[in-house]
Amino acid sequence: MKKIWSFALLVLVFLATGISAAKVPDLQGNWTGSWSGYDDGKGYSNVSENGSILFNFEEQKDRLFIGNLTIKLKNETVGSGFAGAIGLDNKTLYITQFDKGYSLGTIISNDEMELIYLSDGKGGSVAIDRLHRIKV
Repeated sequence: MKKIWSFALLVLVFLATGISAAKVPDLQGNWTGSWSGYDDGKGYSNVSENGSILFNFEEQKDRLFIGNLTIKLKNETVGSGFAGAIGLDNKTLYITQFDKGYSLGTIISNDEMELIYLSDGKGGSVAIDRLHRIKV
């Protein structure tokens, strides 16, 4: 009986070590994709052949990261810096854009994520971004 309890304790120690030592995902690089959204005063929108979205995750230190976002629309290009963090589950993303707004997201795989953008107040907006890593 003592051997069984010792073995069970040993297994629990290995399992706990494996769970707490989960590898932080590497987000560095360029991500692009599609979005749909709603803007106060403009209504609903979807990315079309005249638009694109690019997230460049420039630097990452453990669960913290920084980068730049570029949105190209039919008649304009909008850019913003951002910073964010990866949650303890290594799947949840929290991002703040330096000009305005926040994104909450989920890492779906090493090369896919979904972000939900929120901006409040007058001219507020919401968007759902589905991003894929650009392979070099």
